[in-house]
Amino acid sequence: MDHLIFISAIIIVLSSILGHGLIFCRLISPKLLRLNYGYIGLIGFFSLANLSILSSFLFKHGYIHNILIHTIGILGLLFFLKKDYLAQSKNLKKTLILFLILIIGIYVFKNHDDFPYYHLTYSLTLSENKYLFGLGRLGHGFRTHSSLFYFHSILYLPYIKYFLFHSGPFFIFLFFNFICLDQIIKILKSKNINFLFYLYFLSFAFVTIFFYRIGEHGTDRSSQIILLLIFINFIIFNYFEKNDLKLNDTANLILILVLLAASIKALYYIYLIFLPFILVKKNFIKNYIGFDKVLILIYFSIVFALNISINFFNTGCLIYPETKLCFDNFSWSINKQEVSQMKVHYEWWSKSGGGPNYSHKLAKNEYIKNFNWVSNWIERHFFNKVSDTLFGVLFMCAIFIMLFFSRKKRRINQKFFLIYFLISIFLLEWFLKHPAMRYGGYILIAFPIILFSSTILAKFFNPFNKVKLISVFLIVLILGIYNVRNFVRIIKEVSVYKYPVLNKPYFKVKKTENKIVYKDNNITIYNPGKNMCWANKTPCFQGSEVKIERFFNINILKYVK
Repeated sequence: MDHLIFISAIIIVLSSILGHGLIFCRLISPKLLRLNYGYIGLIGFFSLANLSILSSFLFKHGYIHNILIHTIGILGLLFFLKKDYLAQSKNLKKTLILFLILIIGIYVFKNHDDFPYYHLTYSLTLSENKYLFGLGRLGHGFRTHSSLFYFHSILYLPYIKYFLFHSGPFFIFLFFNFICLDQIIKILKSKNINFLFYLYFLSFAFVTIFFYRIGEHGTDRSSQIILLLIFINFIIFNYFEKNDLKLNDTANLILILVLLAASIKALYYIYLIFLPFILVKKNFIKNYIGFDKVLILIYFSIVFALNISINFFNTGCLIYPETKLCFDNFSWSINKQEVSQMKVHYEWWSKSGGGPNYSHKLAKNEYIKNFNWVSNWIERHFFNKVSDTLFGVLFMCAIFIMLFFSRKKRRINQKFFLIYFLISIFLLEWFLKHPAMRYGGYILIAFPIILFSSTILAKFFNPFNKVKLISVFLIVLILGIYNVRNFVRIIKEVSVYKYPVLNKPYFKVKKTENKIVYKDNNITIYNPGKNMCWANKTPCFQGSEVKIERFFNINILKYVK
């Protein structure tokens, strides 16, 4: 019974996401409706996350609020099914088939280490409370806003409660795979095997094999999957689109993807650097700017402002922990000195200065200076996290090259200098400031290899039947590897963590204490004792000293210096 309710709830949410994606495209840019259901799904995810952020200022995301939102999404999907049944039903069937193929990935008992610390609690706080100013007061995790938490908060539904609060990364993973497989199959049907065929194929293989463990995604890998799509679409925009109308659609899509990635993980605002390169494209500004584009620009501006506002209302910083963008003259503001210390701490951690049961002998400020950290980073992070990814991607690409190898060659004109140049800049920034794989490293290391390998593969001239046979074999193999690895993972979770998967599909939730540390007529704040907050009553605060300020109907968690 629990399994049936679990799967039914996921399908309901999936339908709602697709419905909201279709509604968004129809209202904002109808030409985007031509996109496949993978992109429609990501756009729906984007729309729902922003709707959740906006509504959190007015309502708690309880059952009534969330049922209403998903009812709108499902009705939207039904409307478009009725309007164009053949096309929409075909896309929906393909989505459901892929969902069933990948479904094992959403069965997770042990999530990543940050999940009980603040990922679960942050979303639950939004489900049980209207937005609280100064959320950063509840802990360091609450200072790093992510739209993923807001998306999860609207998945709080009757009976299933918070047990879908890990599913956001699965939906992103599902939609990415749909995009790649849809493009691979479409190109196979056209019999025009080209560079994009191999680019999508290698990207599909990389994400499906390397990112198979959904419980470890958090905000990091999900945003990197979207980053991979940004790179692909930027290449399409600059080298493959010929029609100006298509350029407009692709530009809108790139902007949506950048804003989505940045809203999930703020460091990805750096990828707004793509915009100048889009706008300076020949004749593009003239064709893009016009009265009919005003609504799109207004919407994107609101989305950007909403996400910046959440950062500000959580911490007093427009982007935390960038001290230059912090204002400490508000009652909820984190002290600039503490922000500065945390900025150093995050950089120190990303450069392998410390971790569980380890801390480098140099002081944090000294460690991060003048490449003092490089030798230790190489020892502790390059080997084996970076090297494993590097050699794994090289091996994967080598397999593709060997299988598709042909002595017959064809000429490829595209040189991709611009994208290599931009990736080099991003990779340099990553290495100098936050060289941890979770902070963009997976894609920044893998994509140049995938891009170069795709160029090599596109030069091979093979009979179509050979390409088709190898492609089918590889798709089955890749999906098989994904399912086998997840099956082995579940067996381990059953053995080590006592996952009762045959009885219930839900992730682990540890019971905690519910000590009251503050209570008045408007709000009660709880403490979990010696545990992390998990699914404790919210707001959950692991400290003991907290002050509340009321401003009209708003509760403000004051910063205690």
